[in-house]
Amino acid sequence: MSSPILTIDILRHGETTMDAGKLYGATDVPLSELGKEQLLSAVKCIHQEPISAIISSPLQRCAWLAEQLKGELDVSYERGFAEMDFGDWEGGDIKTLLKQEPNFRLDVSQLNAPNGESFVDFHARVTSAWQQYIDTHLEQGGHHLLIAHGGVIRVLLGHALQVPMANLANLYVPHAAWSRISFAPNQPPMLWFMNYHA
Repeated sequence: MSSPILTIDILRHGETTMDAGKLYGATDVPLSELGKEQLLSAVKCIHQEPISAIISSPLQRCAWLAEQLKGELDVSYERGFAEMDFGDWEGGDIKTLLKQEPNFRLDVSQLNAPNGESFVDFHARVTSAWQQYIDTHLEQGGHHLLIAHGGVIRVLLGHALQVPMANLANLYVPHAAWSRISFAPNQPPMLWFMNYHA
């Protein structure tokens, strides 16, 4: 008998009402109307292969889609998959951050938001939630959907590909794009594709 395979599609939320170029990690901003359309288009493609469970960040830009699908699928929310808390930088311009933290793109692991999270702590939070989720569902397998944020997805893709933490800012993750990773017992994770768009 073949071993079960756990397949997880990781979908980034759509466009939000926050201005482009702003930091809004822990800020609970809503989706724009375009952002909602982007997610509905994406999930139609993903749902062509039946989804057995949905897990989402609790922030509304991710949870909105989970709520739309809640009636037909098992949905859960995990704080571990929320975006990084940028503390005093929340709502500020990314360009300003780059001036204040010139090494941000060179080594994101050095990022430490005042009154927020360090990137090291954020990375540990996300990878811990990820491993716990895999351990819980690996034996049963199935096709799962995780709705999350750009920073979270960079961490998860980097984890699967063994990208050094310092280089994770170099991974581009656009709105409403998704990536697929599968897991089998006693096997390394398999990245099938990344940043697919509907």
